[in-house]
Amino acid sequence: MMIFNYIFKNNIVKNFGVYTITSVISQALPFFLLPVLTVYLTPFEYGFIGIFQVLLSFSIAFVGMGMSSNITRNFFNKDKKDIAVLISNLVVILLIMTCILSFGIFLYSYFLGSPFGMPFRWMIFLPIIAFMNMLSQFNLTILRNNKKSFQYGFLEILKTFFGLMISILLVVIYLYGWEGRLYGILFAEIFIGVIGIVVLFREGYIIFNIDKKIMREILTVSVPLIFHTMSITIIMLSDRFFLDKMIGKDAVGLYTVGYQFGMIMLLIITAFNNVWGPWIYEQFANINLKKKKKIVIFTYLYNIFVIFLAVFIAFASSFLIKYIIAKEYYSGSIFVIWISLSYAFWGMYTIIFPYLVHVKKTYFLGIMTTVTAVLNLLLNYYFIRNNGAIGAAQSTLISYMILYIFVWIYVQKIYPMPWFSFLKFKKINAFHR
Repeated sequence: MMIFNYIFKNNIVKNFGVYTITSVISQALPFFLLPVLTVYLTPFEYGFIGIFQVLLSFSIAFVGMGMSSNITRNFFNKDKKDIAVLISNLVVILLIMTCILSFGIFLYSYFLGSPFGMPFRWMIFLPIIAFMNMLSQFNLTILRNNKKSFQYGFLEILKTFFGLMISILLVVIYLYGWEGRLYGILFAEIFIGVIGIVVLFREGYIIFNIDKKIMREILTVSVPLIFHTMSITIIMLSDRFFLDKMIGKDAVGLYTVGYQFGMIMLLIITAFNNVWGPWIYEQFANINLKKKKKIVIFTYLYNIFVIFLAVFIAFASSFLIKYIIAKEYYSGSIFVIWISLSYAFWGMYTIIFPYLVHVKKTYFLGIMTTVTAVLNLLLNYYFIRNNGAIGAAQSTLISYMILYIFVWIYVQKIYPMPWFSFLKFKKINAFHR
């Protein structure tokens, strides 16, 4: 009873509920677009969408450098003016990184041609989409930290709905093919990015004051996160590159569809992290033993929950997939259990990630995720060669398991928590204020 009183009193359930509903709607809308896309697009064409999404994820990882974490890390121990100056410096760095990426893409495309047969115009759109995505992320981070979950949810759903309406119009009515879906992504990101920067200005969260000290602090935390986010993106998405080269775009299309079912896990993980991130940084601002025990218990409950949820999603998907997508995509169901469990370990990793950001040990994340990413590339090659397309999903699961275990061990070393001592007590005193 004390647990539930604590949770309700702190609005955790309300915010988690809003974020969960938001994630469900945001992910369900493109999920229910699958019957449309799989009718109008072949697995080969769908493979182009999958490849573009991979390239976009790399672009966001490079341009964004995990910079949103700087906002949350400072939000609870600095005043609004300081946060406004911080965000202004983040925008300047973001603009510089966008220019660097644009120049790099231009040089690569000029001398080597567009990779994976992707038209040049879509390569040029990548840094634009990444820039607008990060602007919207800055705004969403402020909303989340201010516990404005309804406004956060509205913008997330609006972006998804806007993008899907354009996609349906261009794919179904004007027959733009796979490019119609990409135009939907492009226009939606620009639309919400513009809203984000306007809201930040209007709410006084941007005060242009270039501060070298703040810049150095941002880069100290965020530069290692380039390697971290790029490596995570490799672990998460490189499987499609291997499938494309070793088997073909048909395999990428089937894998992408099966992957979307496994990504249902991401709904709950994202919703939880939207609550967990601000909450745990708030605890770090004034930590004590009781709060540590509270964090540990929440962590254990969450870990147990995501494992059971992954198994349930895989079981349910095996029945539902035949009623949702076109027949030629049915074989994509074999990937769901592997991807669901992969995201379970990813979810467990993300809730210990804030420890390293808090103590400014992000360099370890860069090292560990880079090592894991290299291992993932080797595993992809080995398992796909020996097991076929299912090997891509298997390598992803193994990589996330290894990453979680080693990061957890390091976190315990640099920021000891009572992971086992609390089991000696029958009463959950950690939830007393």
